[in-house]
Amino acid sequence: MKRIFFTQQQRLACSYLPLRWGLGQYSDEQISKFSGKFKQDAPDHPGQYCPKVYTTRTRPLEGEYYVVEGSRYKAKPVEPRIEFQVRISEELDLRKGIFKKKDTIVGWAIADRNGLSFPELDLGIRGTTFEQLRNELLRLSPKATIDTSFYVNLLENIE
Repeated sequence: MKRIFFTQQQRLACSYLPLRWGLGQYSDEQISKFSGKFKQDAPDHPGQYCPKVYTTRTRPLEGEYYVVEGSRYKAKPVEPRIEFQVRISEELDLRKGIFKKKDTIVGWAIADRNGLSFPELDLGIRGTTFEQLRNELLRLSPKATIDTSFYVNLLENIE
């Protein structure tokens, strides 16, 4: 099992909530009940989040992972532990907003899935646009450019 950092998820007011939700650790009903405890305009209101089911990286992921925090050399698993597997990866063209598999277009990065767009399901934040996702990916990968190959990885529970 390999270690993986989710710095963007860690910074959220409800750290790792979208990731845990996307992996099924929370149900929609639990999130709705939890959201009721917050004021509607609270900056950390869970209603602004959605399940995170993808992670986009500069390399394809494969296998089983657990989420860690801390420095590169003293990383510790988050508590409670978050584990997942990746079996499906597709290349994302940031310039054109398309998914590719072996140089064949297999989808559009702006398409909706059950009322949520790919950028929302990647960042775990409702209302995220493809441009915001692209900017966040480039910010998190300082050596990357708009022409760098990024890979979208589907996060799944370990069976």
